[in-house]
Amino acid sequence: MSESYKNSVKRARPKALPARQEGIIVVFTLLAVVLLLLASIALVRSFDTSLLLSGNMAFKRDLANQSERGNASAIVAMSAGGALVDPATREADSKPNNYSATTLPSDAHGIPTILVDDVAWAASGMALADLTDAASGTTVRYVIDRLCTSAGSSIVPTNYCAISSLGGAKSGEVEDKMPPPPASLPVYRVSIRVTGPRNTQTFVQSVLSL
Repeated sequence: MSESYKNSVKRARPKALPARQEGIIVVFTLLAVVLLLLASIALVRSFDTSLLLSGNMAFKRDLANQSERGNASAIVAMSAGGALVDPATREADSKPNNYSATTLPSDAHGIPTILVDDVAWAASGMALADLTDAASGTTVRYVIDRLCTSAGSSIVPTNYCAISSLGGAKSGEVEDKMPPPPASLPVYRVSIRVTGPRNTQTFVQSVLSL
């Protein structure tokens, strides 16, 4: 065999095939897909949680705004033309107007227990109808209690009433120009419960002196 033929045979011989892949790229691809899927699920859950928190905050704020209806009704009842405008009337209970002349028992949060428990409310005899709003689906219930230990006049020392003083002399005034002694007025607590859709409840309190 000639030398030229041997060289041509060598040139025609095919090269060796590269080593076959063992599937490692597929494994890494699957792992990447799984990680992306988990990240997508976490992102969706975080987004849902944010929407839920935002909705709850807006819902709670709306219930707090609705409580102003109860506060306004209590002020109207104790103002001119109202059922509780006469101080002598406020010296005794007025259950048709959701009024107590003495401090009502309260829970650890300072909310009257009859406002928290519907059974206790029914047993208390408070008879003023709740304020309802069909459009928003809310119900407002309020109770007024005078911060005194017993019924009767608030100026009797044994009643131990919380008192708010109005008026008084200003610093630096001469004695002959001093105004009369300040008026002592009992303090009234207005406790409001707002019940919204899905039986969500918000409690709001304010105090009045008049």
